[in-house]
Amino acid sequence: MSQVAITIDAKLKIFLLYFIAFALLWFGYARFIVPIYSYMGFEWAPNGIKAFEALLAIVFFALSLPVKVKRPSDFFIHVHFLLPVVPMLVLYSAADLPRAYFYFVLLAFAVVCYVRKFKLPKIKGDIIPVPIMMWGLLSIVAIYILSIVLQGGLQYFNLNLLKVYEYRSLAAQNLPRIYGYFSPMVSKVLLPFVLLLAVYRRKWFIAGLAMTGSVMMFALTNHKGPLFYPFLVLGIYFVMSSNRRLIQQLLLAGYILVILVSLADFYIGDSNNIVGSLFLRRVYFVPAHLNFVYYDFFSTHQHVILAQSKLTFGLVEYPYELDSSHLIGYHYYNNELTGANTGWLGTGYMHAGFAGMIFYAFLVGLLLSMVDALAKNRERSISGAILFVPLFVLFQSSDLPTSMLTHGFLLALFLTWSCRLKGRVMSKPRKTIASFFKAAVRRYNHAHS
Repeated sequence: MSQVAITIDAKLKIFLLYFIAFALLWFGYARFIVPIYSYMGFEWAPNGIKAFEALLAIVFFALSLPVKVKRPSDFFIHVHFLLPVVPMLVLYSAADLPRAYFYFVLLAFAVVCYVRKFKLPKIKGDIIPVPIMMWGLLSIVAIYILSIVLQGGLQYFNLNLLKVYEYRSLAAQNLPRIYGYFSPMVSKVLLPFVLLLAVYRRKWFIAGLAMTGSVMMFALTNHKGPLFYPFLVLGIYFVMSSNRRLIQQLLLAGYILVILVSLADFYIGDSNNIVGSLFLRRVYFVPAHLNFVYYDFFSTHQHVILAQSKLTFGLVEYPYELDSSHLIGYHYYNNELTGANTGWLGTGYMHAGFAGMIFYAFLVGLLLSMVDALAKNRERSISGAILFVPLFVLFQSSDLPTSMLTHGFLLALFLTWSCRLKGRVMSKPRKTIASFFKAAVRRYNHAHS
């Protein structure tokens, strides 16, 4: 089969998977999200013309996005389209949401796709050996967890997912405010990086310690993320370690599998619907819906122009009494304690309208280009996996400056730059049963020849 035929076949498979994902999301939204969670603002108002527009967008991007992963951004651009853009396509057509914002979302995403292709020079580094990096980060994490325990953190120790909201605010109030900045970095970057390096070098004891650390961070902070980040980064690591032509298809298959598991939970689960609520609602539709909510509010109210960021040095006056996330929570959910965070598509509009979205799109594209430059001649699967969580947060639930600093994107870049990740330990051929018997036959023949 020719190279062109192989490419066309791969594109058609990717398009089919995108279409299935879109159809399943539409079904899940109509059948479960609206009936159960309509009180959260999810409405059912299908529009046939907008559904056709959404399908055209699926066709265009599914066929134009990269088929195989030559660099990390080839993978991340599919992740970004899947979260939150594809769920936004469902909401746009199934809830009859604003056309202007929808088209600027697609334009901003297209800008990211274009700018990420800028080729930056290779970024040198490789100064810290892997063993030193593993044990050094593990020591930092151990000291950090011990410091929480010494400040009375064990009194809020909780391993029950259903009770995290009962303990979270109490656990946070028990610690100095600066811990609110350090904990995300420990949970999203340091512990996952130790885990990845341990699996990379097959140091299973260290991997076990890293997993234990993640469970402790969940139990002590009552944030659910630390419980899932290890499995998420490991999944991304093994996906990116596979054949370059299959990575995108594996990503889409996993995306569809999560939808199916969520739908199964709604059908056969108990009344809590924990899995369906956690994934289909919280991961897929809530961030997508909040982007439209931010547009709805700031299209009729004053933009904030980075007033909440330290980057403006207090020179821009913030026009509201509540911070942006609690402002949205108060106006749309009647609770000023609710923090309605969203990704750069919503916060970009919050800062400067459509111009802010395009400006943020340019910066996000540059960040992806920087990731590609950093990953040159390094272990691609490690670089992609460790940067996945900070980028996921940027796409879904955090402003750009916050993602860079508080959620550890810059820290993940630094660790990837400084660690000696050359070579591919995981790609070494492994001794299988078949190879063992082949070798035994060769030795027998040689001995009797």
